[in-house]
Amino acid sequence: MEKLEVLLKEELDKRPAGIDRWDRLWDAAVLLPIVYENDTPCILFEVRAKTLRRQPGEICFPGGRYECKDKLFVTTAIRETCEELGLVKEDIEIIGALDALVTHSGPIIHPFLGKLKNHRKISFSSAEVDSVFAVPVKFLLECNPRIGYVQLADKPREDFPFDLVPSRQRNWRYHKEYEVYFYEYEEKVIWGLTARILHAFLENYRDVMQKIVR
Repeated sequence: MEKLEVLLKEELDKRPAGIDRWDRLWDAAVLLPIVYENDTPCILFEVRAKTLRRQPGEICFPGGRYECKDKLFVTTAIRETCEELGLVKEDIEIIGALDALVTHSGPIIHPFLGKLKNHRKISFSSAEVDSVFAVPVKFLLECNPRIGYVQLADKPREDFPFDLVPSRQRNWRYHKEYEVYFYEYEEKVIWGLTARILHAFLENYRDVMQKIVR
């Protein structure tokens, strides 16, 4: 090989290929927690504190932004769950990783399925969590969520170099649309990214869960 190729190969061998993050992508990790209410398998959700700046009062899974000190995304999911629910890592049994979700708004979310060994120990942080509630897996498997659609489009700024690409449109240009799911349970609405992660989990593992949940 030529010298340039040798040098580039050495550099490429030093690090695995990742995701291009120039577009301000960042990582977060969440836990999809299984709990048992009277031997009934349920999924636990949080209601975010109303004093939070971002998405106050909305329903979510425990989790948060990845920090370099965590090293592994699963560590982030465990750390954030412990902080938000007043647990210790020994209270959480990680079952496995679920499909990562690359969002339209920036974060790449890494979900993990886990069991809370004793959710009666939960003593959530009121600064972050308003309340928690559990939904039976059977209900979620039988639920047909409402679906809304969001369209994505882009529009160049006035300083865009149209002279270099004169065919580029100056107005909004439609690209695609995506589904938004809404699960309703006892006057609570689970939607957005939480519902997206939930929906993927239910669809990917429906056949397995239906063997147990009847």
